[in-house]
Amino acid sequence: MDRSNDRLVAAFAAVLRERREAAGMTQEDLAERADVSARFISFLETGRRQPSLSALSAISSGLGVSMTTIVADLEERLVSDRPEHTGSQ
Repeated sequence: MDRSNDRLVAAFAAVLRERREAAGMTQEDLAERADVSARFISFLETGRRQPSLSALSAISSGLGVSMTTIVADLEERLVSDRPEHTGSQ
């Protein structure tokens, strides 16, 4: 089983950026609301870091959405980005 998570990290980065921008927040705004550094948000959005569960909880709260929402967006992104995905399920 391939345990590489490059696709997962890239998908999370994209979801986080899209959610933040849709909320009309800068990285600094989200960092303040989530009580993390703006640098950490930047690292997450560029795939240089992965969130812990507690960081995911704080970020979700900062965005005003549930962790379930973030994970659902992430799963949707992973499915739609799969090379073999044809658009039908």
